[in-house]
Amino acid sequence: MKKINLTILSSILLTTSLLTIKSNALDNIYQTYTKPIPKTYNLQGLPKEVQEDIQSIQNMKYLKLKTSSDYEIAISNDDGTYSYIQSEDNLNSAIDIANNLKNAKKQGIPVVINKEGIVVYATEGIGRIVKIIDGNVDTTNNYTTNVYKTSELNSPEHTYINHGYIDDVPILEDNGKVVKIEVSGYTGYIKKQEDDGSLNIITVPINQVNNLSYYTVNNNNELVHAISSDITSTSKYSYQTLGPAPNFMKQNTKYYSYDGNYFYTDINKLISDAKLDNHNNAININNPYYNYYQYLPGRSKTSYTTDDINRYFEKYTPSDSLLRNTGSYFIKAQNEYGTNASLLVGIAMNESDRGTSNLSKTKFNVFGENAKDGYVNGANKFSSIEECIMRVSNQSFSNGYFNPKSWKYNSSALGNKSLGANVRYASDPFWSEKAISRMYQLDKFLGGDTGLKDYNRYLLGMYTNETSIKNTSNKELYSILPQNTRTKNTCKGQVGDTTIVLNEKDINNYSVRPDRIVPMTETNINGDGTYLWDREGIVSKNNVKLINEVVNPNTDFSGHWAKSYIIDGMNKGWIDTTNTFNPEKFITRAEFVKIVNRAFNFTESKDETFKDVNPNDWFYDEIRIAVKVGYINGRDKDTFAPKDSITRQEAAKIIGYITNKIDYNYTNISSFNDGSSVAQWAKPYVEGVLKAGYMNGYRSDNTFKPSDNIKRAEAVTILSRAKI
Repeated sequence: MKKINLTILSSILLTTSLLTIKSNALDNIYQTYTKPIPKTYNLQGLPKEVQEDIQSIQNMKYLKLKTSSDYEIAISNDDGTYSYIQSEDNLNSAIDIANNLKNAKKQGIPVVINKEGIVVYATEGIGRIVKIIDGNVDTTNNYTTNVYKTSELNSPEHTYINHGYIDDVPILEDNGKVVKIEVSGYTGYIKKQEDDGSLNIITVPINQVNNLSYYTVNNNNELVHAISSDITSTSKYSYQTLGPAPNFMKQNTKYYSYDGNYFYTDINKLISDAKLDNHNNAININNPYYNYYQYLPGRSKTSYTTDDINRYFEKYTPSDSLLRNTGSYFIKAQNEYGTNASLLVGIAMNESDRGTSNLSKTKFNVFGENAKDGYVNGANKFSSIEECIMRVSNQSFSNGYFNPKSWKYNSSALGNKSLGANVRYASDPFWSEKAISRMYQLDKFLGGDTGLKDYNRYLLGMYTNETSIKNTSNKELYSILPQNTRTKNTCKGQVGDTTIVLNEKDINNYSVRPDRIVPMTETNINGDGTYLWDREGIVSKNNVKLINEVVNPNTDFSGHWAKSYIIDGMNKGWIDTTNTFNPEKFITRAEFVKIVNRAFNFTESKDETFKDVNPNDWFYDEIRIAVKVGYINGRDKDTFAPKDSITRQEAAKIIGYITNKIDYNYTNISSFNDGSSVAQWAKPYVEGVLKAGYMNGYRSDNTFKPSDNIKRAEAVTILSRAKI
């Protein structure tokens, strides 16, 4: 009998053991599959973003279950797979096991999977708003989900949302039956599963989320909201340009926000803060952003005329649009019923697909009045576009959404899902953003070279305490309730609503433009929605905070895209305070070093002799300071060229030198079509400021244009970014 070599035997046993472990590990990995859709619907006529959202969810991957239990606990791995742990027939028990796994700091994210192969709970996850019936994804937008104030889901609901318009929401609490979410500015509760078994929300583990909705700043320094249609796989977004970006935000950066007020660069910090009901990790913790068009009360007037609005329609609608040449109706509705014409135009452009929708063509209905998520059946029919604009402005808005006595009222601003018309007007959480993007488009187009005329035209105040709005006879027009107490049964105003501050009535009170002009106990003027513009309301200053600065209409930058940066520069003393800034004029070398010296507080100078710089020149000391610091030299040893316009690469060199943004890895430069034309001496500085986000190229032709002159508005913007 031969002796067995023990070393060889041990090696065989170890290899066999490792293979067994590897085989078991592979057996624990879930297989995925997609389900055939039992019935498909014609999505034509629905907005593109709705079509994309529904099509994306149709490709949702299901997990092939390991057992016949009602629930399985698994680990979501960073590589996109799921590993089976154990099974359970009780949801609460399954959730407890998942939470214990998280507390044990097991690698990956513990999740719970239902018997349909769908993740319904994750210890760290993002909610995906869906409608799943009998295990199958719904391919329509026929269903809405109610959002409630409390976890008891007490009626009436606060608002409602439709899965066709939204994909992602942060999950703040999840007990298996009710989920606390944040959606378009509102934090509330939804039922995870309806009584008929259909699902309203599923959970995507945070390590398997790829395409969250985000905000960014484009090359025109405008705030853009990228709304995701698929957070799991394909990158699909709809984009809404919302107006001038706040100056605390930089280009080429993704910011996460589900209220549009506070912004984060880390989604985990956003969720962590939201769970604690604070914004401690937001980049603008002490400076909430309030989009002017979104918070502008509807009881306001546009700066533009009938002819202006007609020019806008001619530019931005197809030739067969029913909105063309209707400007007079919008202005008439504004003047008679107190409904801002620009606001109405924004809604009509969105709801009617620029005046071309089937609903507008068959029923002259350009506001989607009583149309359930775009469907024609049940929608109001009008005899003409004029009748539609006038009736809706009167009955729906002035006597409804803008009237504190109406169950529809949530303040007269377009708002979001927390306040404003968006709460009850539409199941689309971003309905207001789509309207205000058109308001901004109109303002930008009609303002032309003179800049935005509507933007910051009015001083906006936000109610901060429970109070009342009284008329000049000291009669209460309506009251302001504590925050989050307004319901359909208690209309009135609420803390957080906005108003137009007309002036200081006296040392203690503001004069404001009220949403309602007669007391709640009285009938509206003429019994309808007629609004009288000479009426005013009185409110204590202690109960109102101002949330914007009114543009001085006499300045030459009042509506300019760089207005906030220019004002910031003036407030900080970089720029002389004056009504004239010439934002589109090229800045000279002397002018540039002057604001650089002030921005960085450079004061020490040295003697320097340039033939074109004399002691009696206003820039004499500024240039001597700049040369001392070392960030700029003359064009040659004898000439500074103070009156020459400064180029983009010269500006980049100065800012890069001062901030030490110097990079010899020319990745950003090489991405531009004209990257090779950047001068060798400027390359490391151009690369550095590009990487830092202080400067950007031109998206239209993918160039940097290093030798082009830089404008005054661009110069102050670059400095503002570099100093944040």
